[in-house]
Amino acid sequence: MQLAKRKFGRVVAQGMTFGLLFASLVAGISRVPLAADSGPSNARKDELRKSATWSWPTVSIFEQHLLSYMDQRNAPAAARDAVRIAWDASSEQVKGPAFLDRLLSVCGIIEPRVAALNQQLTDPTGPAVFPRNLDWLTSDVPGWMQDTIRLACGRALAQRRLYDEALETLTGLELVQVCDPASLLFYRATCEHHLLKKKECLANVKLLLERESELPVRFNQLAQLMAADIEPLKSDSLDEVARLMNDVQRRLDLGRAGKRVRDEEDEIVKKLDKLIEKIENQMQQSQQQSQQSKGQQDQSQNKPMDASQIAGGKGPGDVDQKKIGDRAGWGNLPPAQRQEALQRLTEELPSHYREVIEGYFRQLAKDNSR
Repeated sequence: MQLAKRKFGRVVAQGMTFGLLFASLVAGISRVPLAADSGPSNARKDELRKSATWSWPTVSIFEQHLLSYMDQRNAPAAARDAVRIAWDASSEQVKGPAFLDRLLSVCGIIEPRVAALNQQLTDPTGPAVFPRNLDWLTSDVPGWMQDTIRLACGRALAQRRLYDEALETLTGLELVQVCDPASLLFYRATCEHHLLKKKECLANVKLLLERESELPVRFNQLAQLMAADIEPLKSDSLDEVARLMNDVQRRLDLGRAGKRVRDEEDEIVKKLDKLIEKIENQMQQSQQQSQQSKGQQDQSQNKPMDASQIAGGKGPGDVDQKKIGDRAGWGNLPPAQRQEALQRLTEELPSHYREVIEGYFRQLAKDNSR
């Protein structure tokens, strides 16, 4: 029991340390600039593009979306000029989270409500924004803009560790439609990692890393960390229990103490009981085996020794010779009789054995004569 508790404590500490580190990295992910492209050669990039199942969206398509939206809103010339200037000024932001931010910024020039929303999303001290609470996000907003807003909201919710709400927001978005497929895959995997959805997390990480050399460095490195961390996770293990406890602590920190938290707490207790019972059974089996081994050893020591078994003992092995006298008269036999006896004794032995035996008996005769 004590062994289980100590081991559990170490695993919990490790799990919580990794969870806090990972959450801090994800929370600050939108504030880290894209690294310079130091990837493989162009040939290698072409090969990766061919093997990937998803692609980056074409910038010109979203340019057309913006022009159509301005026509739909009857945007004045001043607004059109501002959009063109802002769009051209950020022309280097053509993919990834940078393109998502670029599109949101330009949309804010056309639609003030998008500008206000973008300000809320980038304010870490403000309240969380849920797309379902945006009454204006209805059919009068084009689908591409709705997807862009939902993606931005999902990203912000994940950075606030609201993983359930973030995953719900990102569900239903399609890779072929969103302006930033990399962010969609990354933040889905992030939520699934923390919610212990192992299969889904690994699937999204695998998709994301299909374009590994083209990703922001932070996406690439954290995705690989997530995969390496969750892949060995086993059901009903101490590692799983530690993660569940970490998730409960996260929910309580966010002021969530409802049925979901109580259910997780009950599940943790059940898993702990199962683990402790398993360890106790293993200890009992070990004790029984030890007792059986000791009993067999005691029984072996009390059993009479087999005739063919060499007895063990301690000490140098020196003993006093016992005087047997010369009643048999072996050493005093007449030479002819002694020679006859030796010949019969050794006639079936090889010659070198015969010489050794004869020498032994000659020495024995000398000793007895003395």
